[in-house]
Amino acid sequence: MKELEELEKLRGKIHLVFPSYITHIRFPRYKNMAAGARIDFDFPVTALVGSNGSGKTSVLNALYGAPIRKSTGEYWFSTKVDPIEEGEGSPNRFIYGHYNKLFKGFVETRKARVRKVRNGRDDPNYWEPTKEAPGDDMVVPVIPAGKVVDGRSLDRWNPVKRKVLYINFRKELSAFDKYFYFGKQPVVSAQNAAATEAKGAKVKASRRIHTKMDQVRYDSNLLARAIAAGDTSELYRNRKIATENRLLTPEELAVVSYVLGREYVEARWLRHRLFKGDGGLSILFKTKHGRYSEAFAGSGEVAVTSCVVQVLDASKGTLLLLDEPEVSLHPGAQERLLAFLAQMAKRKQMQVVFSTHSPHLISALPDDAIKAFHQLADGEFSVIPATHPYAAFRRLGATHGNQVLVIVEDRLAQAVVRQALSTIDDDAARQLFRVEYHPGGASSILTSRIPVLMEGTGHMLVLLDGDQKKVDEISSPDDIPIAENGKLEALILEQVGVRPEFSVDGGASGGNPAQRAAAQRKYLAWVRKNLAYIPTSSPEELVLRAAGLMDEKENGNSQACKVRLQALASDNLGAQAGSAETDSYGDVLLGMHRAKSDELKEVAKRLMAYLATVKPASAV
Repeated sequence: MKELEELEKLRGKIHLVFPSYITHIRFPRYKNMAAGARIDFDFPVTALVGSNGSGKTSVLNALYGAPIRKSTGEYWFSTKVDPIEEGEGSPNRFIYGHYNKLFKGFVETRKARVRKVRNGRDDPNYWEPTKEAPGDDMVVPVIPAGKVVDGRSLDRWNPVKRKVLYINFRKELSAFDKYFYFGKQPVVSAQNAAATEAKGAKVKASRRIHTKMDQVRYDSNLLARAIAAGDTSELYRNRKIATENRLLTPEELAVVSYVLGREYVEARWLRHRLFKGDGGLSILFKTKHGRYSEAFAGSGEVAVTSCVVQVLDASKGTLLLLDEPEVSLHPGAQERLLAFLAQMAKRKQMQVVFSTHSPHLISALPDDAIKAFHQLADGEFSVIPATHPYAAFRRLGATHGNQVLVIVEDRLAQAVVRQALSTIDDDAARQLFRVEYHPGGASSILTSRIPVLMEGTGHMLVLLDGDQKKVDEISSPDDIPIAENGKLEALILEQVGVRPEFSVDGGASGGNPAQRAAAQRKYLAWVRKNLAYIPTSSPEELVLRAAGLMDEKENGNSQACKVRLQALASDNLGAQAGSAETDSYGDVLLGMHRAKSDELKEVAKRLMAYLATVKPASAV
């Protein structure tokens, strides 16, 4: 996604480009977050991913209350049913980092929940900045006496000054939807109205409203008057029907059309007091096929339009918080919404943070922009600082597909990879790998299997024994001139060690030269990306090193290591160990010494390095 690629160019200087950028937030004590949980905002667009109730919205609430004159208490407050519990001398609080230009460094501001008298009333849900607390690992800066640093009070760094735009997509409903699906039924019952009519009495307009449909029909007449006027001049009972009445600007309309994948000719935006509301939103859409209001539009159309209008109207440097922006949007619209948000982040230096359950909103994001919430044994939630999109998909319950197939030479190599995966802390990331061994060994894999694999789809890593490695880096076919096509076979033999078998036209005559060269180039490109090696000559050597049983005279000698491991397995078995018993014994040794094996950690590192090159396909 080119919009995200543009933001990538700002790495390392985001805090200088984005005004009042929040670099991180941490929680010594806050709701159901684990003590000390921390989120670093390494990228201007950040996704909070996790199950329901994991704390994503709570983090958005904290971020909302971070800037000056903003309070988290607007969204999180104590009630008799849900009281907020405070520790003895340990209030609920969060600490966030930001860059102070005059101080020329990163500083932290602490906000805590305190009781305060405001407007003559006791307010137990007020959040205010407090002095630095060394107990919360805050650093008290050394500032010469009498020196004034802008942005700092006597004993604390002041909150950042920036606008906040918080959009909860679950609440972005039209006036019609709010009334028709959630509003109260009209007070006058149909039975009473019928009795009144039976007596021949004159029925007032209000008495003719028996159902919600009646109310909608009645108010639609007033709304039609406002639409026809095209402004806010129309009155009803001496009050304006609409407080806002305008057509979307060309830019607003173009963005809405782009995100939703529909071509709108125009759209009219109205804020009004109809449908028993105050400040409700109605949108009249027009396409080349006709005109319709929000009553017949999809809820996603209204939500996206509202979001686009608000974001385009937001000032430079706004902190944009979105709660579940995927609501009522199809996958393509979700991806295009992300592209729009990334574009606004770049254009307006907006820091964007959103919570989501949708794989489509995170598929294009870099790993460190995806913060996965996971539950600890004590029920509290911590945050994984960087998560591959596929791992995040699994945390969201998407368990099908998206796996990396790792192909190795034999059973013991398979055990090595599985043991290496066990050293990875992220369970969702571990589950992304499936390990298979190819009975034919390295030569068969390189000669015949890779030419087949490279024609398929999916993510595959061939991980061979270290003694098969010929060069540190395989050449890129893009760097080889067409005139040197005749040297490709020799180059592959030199760098990979085999002459691959390709299916090309020509048979006994030697094959079509152009087809063969194309296949050879494709082979080079594939192995350059998808071929790696374990850090020892063989899995047997890796096992011996992990267990501390390696004789350095056998260093790099795969055959000697095989013989030695088999001898150890035979001693343990009390009989001659076959290949299966030797492999099983090697697996047990690895399991016993897994935690201290640098070689296993290196294998895990290589697996994760390959995973980092894998990204889901994007529709944008």
